[in-house]
Amino acid sequence: MKLALLTAFLLTSAAAATNAQSCLTQDDVRQMLSRVETAAAKPDQKLKEELIKLAIKQRELLLEVVAKDQAKESDREKLHKVYEDHTAKLCQILKTSGWPTTALVDREGVFAAFQILKNGGTYELQRDLLPVIVAAIKKDPSQKSEFAGLFDRLRVSAGMKQLFGTQAVSTGGFLVLYPIEDQQKVDARRAEFGLPKLDAYIRALEQNYRKPLIKARQPPSSQLSKQLTESLTETINSTQLDSPEIDPGDVIKVETNLVSLNVSVFNNKLKMFVGSLAKEDFRVLENNQEQTVTYFASTDVPFDLVLLVDLSGSTVGKRDLIKKSTLRFIEAARPADRLAIVTFSDTTNVVSPLTLDRAQLNASVENMKGTGGSNVWDAVKFALDDVIGPKTLERRRAVVLMSDGMDGAMVSSMGGSKTAFANLVEQVGQTDALIIPIYLETEIYLGGIAENARRSLNLLAQESGGSYYHARKLSDLNGVYEQVINDLGKVYSLGYKPTNATRDGSWRTVQVSIVNRTDLVTRTRPGYYAQ
Repeated sequence: MKLALLTAFLLTSAAAATNAQSCLTQDDVRQMLSRVETAAAKPDQKLKEELIKLAIKQRELLLEVVAKDQAKESDREKLHKVYEDHTAKLCQILKTSGWPTTALVDREGVFAAFQILKNGGTYELQRDLLPVIVAAIKKDPSQKSEFAGLFDRLRVSAGMKQLFGTQAVSTGGFLVLYPIEDQQKVDARRAEFGLPKLDAYIRALEQNYRKPLIKARQPPSSQLSKQLTESLTETINSTQLDSPEIDPGDVIKVETNLVSLNVSVFNNKLKMFVGSLAKEDFRVLENNQEQTVTYFASTDVPFDLVLLVDLSGSTVGKRDLIKKSTLRFIEAARPADRLAIVTFSDTTNVVSPLTLDRAQLNASVENMKGTGGSNVWDAVKFALDDVIGPKTLERRRAVVLMSDGMDGAMVSSMGGSKTAFANLVEQVGQTDALIIPIYLETEIYLGGIAENARRSLNLLAQESGGSYYHARKLSDLNGVYEQVINDLGKVYSLGYKPTNATRDGSWRTVQVSIVNRTDLVTRTRPGYYAQ
């Protein structure tokens, strides 16, 4: 029986137990190393089938926990018990037969052994087997792809960045990929170890688990004891891999450009946005260091607005209502705001490019057509790349997205956006354009997938500093569109040159507050990558 080549996640709810010790002694490790060097293994079909059976059972239980997100304690205990039992069986196999090779159990058996070790094996066992597996790879390079996942697992466990981008966690409706060391070279490293490009891997994860994937900005803190963390780190650092090295010359140090922020200010007492503040009212911190605001624009600076409307199959019977709502959006916009209208289903269509001509915009509404799937992520990327216009200090930019957020990639393995959600989130975080989703409830109900879609829209808003709105039905759009325009009329623009002028690719957190006004809360993007 074939075992699908699907990643195993480093789940905080299903990680290997850290209080258990390795079942191998130093003598066991030495004997296994000797076997790797000298033994000529004969095929063992029974052992192969046993390994595959164990790995499949682990994978099935793990998928149940990942799908639930908030798994019950009984589910976790059941998974831990299986991990413990399978680790004990793997230990017995290792002592009897040595580390499995393709000559002994074929490719599928080797993959199964790695899955059992990565998911259920203790960190001590993984650490002790590292030199054995490295020696086996030199004899049998076909194991390199599975080894990459194990090596990443150990690095993440020790609080380090991963090298190959194989490790993620399922939490809050998202798959979260742990940070990657020198990510620009990750595809070269992955190719060296027989892995597909990172974007293709991310796409496969999203389709298999029906969840959008995002990238963590910092590696998790090690939850292991100090002694075990130091032991893992020492073993990892002493392991020599045939992978591209990081060139210190690749770190670019140049003077940064102006960091632009769009900031909304909300009065908690009055429950309304505030549009009457001055430059001196704002305080900006970058990585907790105060910055000097050198650019300030009040709320009357005009916007370039792209209205991005989902016309996938679920809206076919409601086109007249959508068109009327679009006309209302045009009417509500301020005279100085330029508007563009873009519709999308499984393709995008520019109904009208950016223009101040309201008559042209109104006439173009009749051309709003489309049906089919819903490539939400592709559409947002298209609006940012090809419609919204260049960044200037004279105009601000925003994409108003009306959709249920349910990209086809979450529903079908054959359809959906080519754009990975993780890459879209990164792009949104690097632009000064606001993403303003209007979540539209549809009659299509897909349980957890619909909820994950809503979360993905909310995350796009958060990453850009935009607001998130909810329309329970299409007839609510008129009021929501008016509220969007009204709120945009109270957005400030700030700019500063960071005191840290190094472009090293690191994440810089940004916090904006209002001086001496605890009743006012700000909304802006959470930070940026210094690239």
